[in-house]
Amino acid sequence: MTGTISFYLSLIPLLSSIFATTVTSNPIARRAEPAAKPGFNRIWYEDWGHKNGITHNWVFDLGTSYPGQVAQWGTGEIQTYTNKTENIKIVNKVLWITPKKLKDAKGKITWTSGRIESRRGSQWACPDGKKLLVEASIKLGSAGEAQQKGIWPAFWMLGDVFRGQGYKGWPEVGEIDIMESVNGMRQTWGLVHCGIYDGQIPIRGPCNEPDGKGGFIKGIGRGLWHTYGIEIDRTSKNWKTEKITWIINGVRRHSVTGAQINNATAWDFLAHKKMFVLLNVAVGGGFPNGVEPGNALTPFSTTIDGDSVGMQVDWVGVWQQA
Repeated sequence: MTGTISFYLSLIPLLSSIFATTVTSNPIARRAEPAAKPGFNRIWYEDWGHKNGITHNWVFDLGTSYPGQVAQWGTGEIQTYTNKTENIKIVNKVLWITPKKLKDAKGKITWTSGRIESRRGSQWACPDGKKLLVEASIKLGSAGEAQQKGIWPAFWMLGDVFRGQGYKGWPEVGEIDIMESVNGMRQTWGLVHCGIYDGQIPIRGPCNEPDGKGGFIKGIGRGLWHTYGIEIDRTSKNWKTEKITWIINGVRRHSVTGAQINNATAWDFLAHKKMFVLLNVAVGGGFPNGVEPGNALTPFSTTIDGDSVGMQVDWVGVWQQA
């Protein structure tokens, strides 16, 4: 979710260059507690039941950029993030993030939405020789694709050094996109970003920036609960054979290894250093534009707002191998 507009505009060739798998397991038909994880200890958990609500474990990202940093969150998205309940709220212990479309007296349309990140102090690294799991139970909006052009929900992580540097240093700080989906499509992406990208030369560095490395998964049912997660596995104690694996409903989908990144420093940021979690629904920008024919600018006139194009989150958890 963090990066340059050209990153997302370049995703069309990515669709054919990274492998895809199809979800064949049954989706979660109702809200459910996390599955038992033998051999793991839960070290952080959010089920939206705290008396302090969202701010118990999270901070709001507001406006159109981090303070003093790249406009439109670096991706060309057009919404303004707020902490208003029309955009982000808790209902019956479920987080709802809802994009809203506004029209002024002159007919100009603007969008608002919600974005949060785990509080400082809530960031995690996988210890050497162990595994780390990060998962969330998420339901994506069930409206048709024509009504969701430009809608871009995401569950992802950024290297905590990004905050320490004043929200500077992408993609060197490392990014793991656990789940991204655009335009109401029945598929999600799972990618990593790392190394250096100066916005000038496409496809460079250990993570092939601005594309990133990873895969996409087809057949994701909308309007149903799915558990999305990643496992960082450092049990080999050799950075080249360590791996990050994307998991949906308990089924492993695709992985990226240290050897595939082939850069010890970049892999260190991705798999060894602390990361924090983000949840948001963006509107417009390079990614949803880039998967449309001719890189058409989204959202379209057919794009609607409201809960049927938003994202619901039942729980988020972090587990570490005992």
